Amino acid sequence: MKSMTFFGGGHMASAMIAGMQRANQLPPHLMLVDPDAQARQRWSDCYGARTFEHVAQEPCLSDCWLMAVKPQQMKSLCAAIAGLHAQPSRCVISVAAGIRLARLQSWLGPQHRYIRCMPNTPAVIGRGVTALFAASDLASDDRMFAQTMMACVGRCLWVDAENSLDAVTAVSGSGPAYVFRLIEAMQAAAQALGLNAQDARLLVLETFTGASELAAQSALTPAELREQVTSKGGTTAAALEVFSQEDLSGMIARALTRAAARSAELADLVD
Repeated sequence: MKSMTFFGGGHMASAMIAGMQRANQLPPHLMLVDPDAQARQRWSDCYGARTFEHVAQEPCLSDCWLMAVKPQQMKSLCAAIAGLHAQPSRCVISVAAGIRLARLQSWLGPQHRYIRCMPNTPAVIGRGVTALFAASDLASDDRMFAQTMMACVGRCLWVDAENSLDAVTAVSGSGPAYVFRLIEAMQAAAQALGLNAQDARLLVLETFTGASELAAQSALTPAELREQVTSKGGTTAAALEVFSQEDLSGMIARALTRAAARSAELADLVD
């Protein structure tokens, strides 16, 4: 893609463009449409983007549109773009949770080539994970462009069914917030046990980081790794017994199910 327009320059879009810059993958012609003056100034200074406060003719002439606004803002954005005139085919990449390709087609027109992506916030440090979905007849060049772009901020995978993106949203899209909540709770508990805030933070963060890396590198399953740490009648067993009594697994399953359902509901809320 020789030219690309980001509609929305918030946290995720900024993480993506920073990753593209690090990977030397910035398009020759980059534009941003965003009402926030600070975002426009940052993109102009850091990435050499031409910026626009509102949807206009020029940014809509790019080869690719990256739709990075909130789901509830997507319909009005598409209406503004479609209202200019009937656009020739563009590669349209959406990172909005819950907004189906059929809905985007109804708003922007069937002539475009659509891709949905669900990245997550560790993309900010290049450690994100992104699931992508597109119609089976999408050209391989468009698929490769989207994958190359998202690979700039972490690992990628393609899902075969669009409904799977609701599960992806629940697991990895929202997942960092679950981890942050657990870190928050463990740090608070560590301090309640007498550790100072600095030591509690170090111990909890390094434990999460080390355990995650061990799970990623080990040939053992998480259950097997857990069993290795758990001595019968020991301290770990005592803590895990509380998790079992409080139905931690059931709580997590219910939370992810609710998040996936909410992802599916978002599309209906925009009408």
